Amino acid sequence: MPPPVLASLWRGAVREARVRGHVAVVDGRNRLVGAAGDPDVLTTVRSCVKPIQALPFVEHAARRLGASLADIAIACSSHNGEDMHVDAVRRLLGLAGLDETSLRCGPQLPMDEATGRRLLAAGGTPQPVHNNCSGKHAAMLATCAVAGWSLEGYMEPGHPCQQAVSAALARLLERELTSAPWGIDGCGLPTYGVQLSSVAGAFARGDQADLGFARCEAAMASHPRLVAGTGRFDTALLQVAGSRVIAKGGAAGIWAAVVRGQGLGLAIKLEAGGGEAMAPIALAVLRRLGALSDPLPAPLAGFAAPPRSNWAGTRVGEIRVEESALDGL
Repeated sequence: MPPPVLASLWRGAVREARVRGHVAVVDGRNRLVGAAGDPDVLTTVRSCVKPIQALPFVEHAARRLGASLADIAIACSSHNGEDMHVDAVRRLLGLAGLDETSLRCGPQLPMDEATGRRLLAAGGTPQPVHNNCSGKHAAMLATCAVAGWSLEGYMEPGHPCQQAVSAALARLLERELTSAPWGIDGCGLPTYGVQLSSVAGAFARGDQADLGFARCEAAMASHPRLVAGTGRFDTALLQVAGSRVIAKGGAAGIWAAVVRGQGLGLAIKLEAGGGEAMAPIALAVLRRLGALSDPLPAPLAGFAAPPRSNWAGTRVGEIRVEESALDGL
């Protein structure tokens, strides 16, 4: 059977696209407590696991460098490249006596349109520090500096830095990654193929039993604007509900979260396309788990049924969650 339709994209009275996907909800004892579609579907983890990839930095370098919660938040981020993000990345590198010339994540135009236009209008060009993953890379470089590891090749799977990152992932995913399929992420780092339920379980286990992960949770809740940025769903969710929910999205339609204190992890994987539907689907799942109030707080309401507009700004459609597909939650 094909995956269930989790949301539909409407243009006027026409249902023009269907967004299929999967949901896994896992508790801290690794029990699957809810699902839609195939909870064990194989997926790359991409950026949704940044709070786990940051653990070597948190556990071995942050205190020695005097890193703040803001420094940890930018390490967990997929940021917009706004001035506050660039400043935070440079500060983190500076703690370790480094600068942005060490970054190997590749240049990227800021994801924030206003910032990108301003950069280009001033005659600037995108730099690695603008890359949405530069905070993660800065944390890895800082860890190398503290540990005495070479900065060269810090992105390679065999480098001690990536060995430490993969060990942290394996610990919380409860999956041996040496035999797992893998590829290269957009920022050049390894990313692994694992079951969706393993991602949900990793967030649940981190919340219940990992002090480093708890430190990342506190940082993301304290500095939600650093985690994503202006207009982004993850930032809005953390601003409203960071004391209860920690969430992190990734490219290619993956998103993970944990209901804090309950050890309840969830992960969503959308099939090809439909990334714009992630926020309303995620909110519907969180409401069903009792993690968010109904009606939703005002800052989140716009993400629950986002309008679709044409280039003139006229509303021409909307995204609707197929609630019946989530009855297994």
